[in-house]
Amino acid sequence: MRRNRSHYSAVFGAELLLISVLVLVVSGPALAQTAAGSFVSVSGQVQIQRAGATIGAASGVGVDVGDRIVTGADGHGVIVLNDRSRLELGPASNITLDEFTITGGSTSTRVSLVSGVLRSLVNAASGGAPANYQVHTPNAVASVRGTRFDTAYTENIIRSGYQGCQRYTDVSVYQGTVNLAPLATPNAGQDVGAGYESTLPCDKSPTTPGPLGMTGATSLDSANAGAGGGGLFTATSPGSSGAPAPACPPPSACPACTIPVTPPHPPTISGR
Repeated sequence: MRRNRSHYSAVFGAELLLISVLVLVVSGPALAQTAAGSFVSVSGQVQIQRAGATIGAASGVGVDVGDRIVTGADGHGVIVLNDRSRLELGPASNITLDEFTITGGSTSTRVSLVSGVLRSLVNAASGGAPANYQVHTPNAVASVRGTRFDTAYTENIIRSGYQGCQRYTDVSVYQGTVNLAPLATPNAGQDVGAGYESTLPCDKSPTTPGPLGMTGATSLDSANAGAGGGGLFTATSPGSSGAPAPACPPPSACPACTIPVTPPHPPTISGR
């Protein structure tokens, strides 16, 4: 009888140990989630999808690595990351925070933009070193070499002049420089400077940068304007982004010029 009791005790103890291990394995990923920042502003419908659960976003609610954030047709949200970088989501947008790490004062961030528009204001690392910040869309990679820019991704819309392509990544740069490249060839990109925008259609090379608001690229401003008129992400003609045109062509073409531009006409540069 004693032997049976000892046997049952041993079996019961083994079962408890196994259950404890399984609980740790299942709960491990949730416990290991990394806090990346928090919302500072929310309006309209904004949701966080995390570990199979849906959480309503609000000012002060935290954001973790791996979170998917979705805004409704009237949604708008601003996230401040722990390195003081800001992510501003426009209406009908869908992003995932894939990576956020701070090592030795250097930050590495990667955001996937599935739909809609994201404005990024990237804070420089300590010592002024450029941050490693990338926005990935289904067909492109936008890598920061500056600070403030919009990335927009749209699909199932045919834009005039793109021969039936139905997937577009647009980049509008306000400060610094952003490299826009096809997802398949991230080292074969196009630098887009401050005051300019570019579009990467399907899996092709990005277009030559043009002045903000002059090429038809989608920006956060045009997305917000469209939220009130029911016409999100349908820009097909120059001058539709709603952003101000720059005062000067790209520095590489004319380092010191200050040629004014009057929309909707593109800038005219003598000698070209």
